Amino acid sequence: MLRPRGEAEIVETRKNVRGLILKSVLAVILGVALVFTAATPSESAVKRVVITQAVESLAFVSNYVARANGYFAEEGLAAEVISTRGGGPDIKANLAGQADFSIAAGTYQINAVKAGGALIAVMSCLNRSIVNSAIRTDVAKKLGITAKTPYKEKLKKMKGLTVGATRPGALTYNQGEYWIRQAGFTPNKEVKLIGAGAGPVLVAALQRNKIQIAIQTIPVPETAIFKGIGIPFVTNSAGDDPEMDQFMMEVLLVRPDYAKKNPETVRKVVRALLKANNWIAKHSAEDIRKKIQLYFAKTDKNLLRVSIEAVKTAVSLDGKITQRAVDITQNLLIAAGKLKKAFPRSTLVTDEYLPGKM
Repeated sequence: MLRPRGEAEIVETRKNVRGLILKSVLAVILGVALVFTAATPSESAVKRVVITQAVESLAFVSNYVARANGYFAEEGLAAEVISTRGGGPDIKANLAGQADFSIAAGTYQINAVKAGGALIAVMSCLNRSIVNSAIRTDVAKKLGITAKTPYKEKLKKMKGLTVGATRPGALTYNQGEYWIRQAGFTPNKEVKLIGAGAGPVLVAALQRNKIQIAIQTIPVPETAIFKGIGIPFVTNSAGDDPEMDQFMMEVLLVRPDYAKKNPETVRKVVRALLKANNWIAKHSAEDIRKKIQLYFAKTDKNLLRVSIEAVKTAVSLDGKITQRAVDITQNLLIAAGKLKKAFPRSTLVTDEYLPGKM
């Protein structure tokens, strides 16, 4: 916990010290105390904010760098970040008032708004999809899938396979539904789609052949590829799907009532994350790795560095959420059969809290 600085303690003075000297000493001590008090925020000025995110993933690189570089602290914030081990609970915690902010894909926000929840996106952290996938090496060989196989041809070859995402309702699950429907199939008919867990659990499911394709954000599919379990299937971060050139991959979400009551706090969180994004853009993947390796203690250094290089292209430098990003994100849900009609941008996004906006 941060402690207030500049509190002067005055020791008991001997009775025989002359009054003039005592006054001078007191004046000096109190003067120093005032300088320290004016220069440094008190403990009461530090505002605690709770931020939720779905999993430990490079999708939240902005958050990791903001914490590692002390950008939240610079803004007078004590940020507590909670990973909910899957998309959905992170949003529910926010809606219930148990969290102040969520960093999440726009799909979660749209689903919440569709269900009557109130969440507004105030900035973009990542503006391109980094939901990638890996297919078992032996299955790829059997089906004739290589790195050069065209995108739509790969999708057609999913017939009869089991695809694993993190959990039903998650972005990764929506992505699986989207790919299956793009191929002309129906989820859980021609292609089985299951919730298979996140991170190491998903990789283990692929290794044990419980699933043949694994879908998650970087660096999970890359981990399976690095270990020789699979090869790339569809890599959104590399632009495999030309219709996904923009996306509400990770946006900062807040309840409108909270934003109205705490506008400066919202701006401070936005500034901290934008500082992180601009730092990421200016530094090498190796520099970034060194900063955030503590959050990925079990991830190989080389794998993490390569994965960071892929994520860097998605980092938003101005925080703006474009109309195209809103459209593509909603189109994914419509194509996946999860949304009938798109919401207007004004229902989902505000630019009010971006730098230069008042």
